[in-house]
Amino acid sequence: MSHLLELRDLCIRTPDRVLVEKVDVDVFQGEITAVMGPSGAGKSLTARACMGVLDVEPGLSAGSLRFPAHSDRDWFKGVRGGRAQRKLLKETRVMRGAYVTYSPQAASSALNPGRTIGQQLALAVARREGGCSDVAAAVRACLEDVGLPLSASGGLPRELSGGMNQRAALAIAVAPLPKVLIADEPETGLDPVLTRQIIELMISVAKDKGCGMLLISHHQDTVDRVADRVVHLPGRGHA
Repeated sequence: MSHLLELRDLCIRTPDRVLVEKVDVDVFQGEITAVMGPSGAGKSLTARACMGVLDVEPGLSAGSLRFPAHSDRDWFKGVRGGRAQRKLLKETRVMRGAYVTYSPQAASSALNPGRTIGQQLALAVARREGGCSDVAAAVRACLEDVGLPLSASGGLPRELSGGMNQRAALAIAVAPLPKVLIADEPETGLDPVLTRQIIELMISVAKDKGCGMLLISHHQDTVDRVADRVVHLPGRGHA
């Protein structure tokens, strides 16, 4: 079982408020790690930090981030303050969309309204390590993986149903064959039946592709059902 992501002692703050404090996260191949907590606990901040995205100031005050299956580098070493965080954002670009991908809360945030689903999948496939010799075949396979018909490839997001857009967003997230898939509250805006379908599909596709998944959620029943390990974030907001 390969160790894919290691976050240790994450602390993020603004000048007058602690946003995240002493959070540890591990993601392993073929497993689902869930991060839970009330609104404002810092779940999405933690998810973005796992990709090297730190967008508050002064921001990071402690912590280390490693992708052990890639290298032993601590990406947070020496990162303090806005300038260092912006440099980190550029340096970790090589990891995002290849080693680690992100599926946001709403499909509308993940999909480009001006590009067809097929065009967006082709761009995602192109980020695969080592490239892809047959992009068209890879796009077809990605659609099949998430249960979308080939005809969806030529559609714009506004031409598809909400459920189809959710599936398309998942296809785009896994198309680069990442090691880690971060799913940020995929239940948002979905009815209970569709929620279960999307969660089960995410887990199935991620495991089939050999990913580890970091699931951000506030649904206890979902986490109890699917998670191999759970990180609980307490409510924040103190100085």
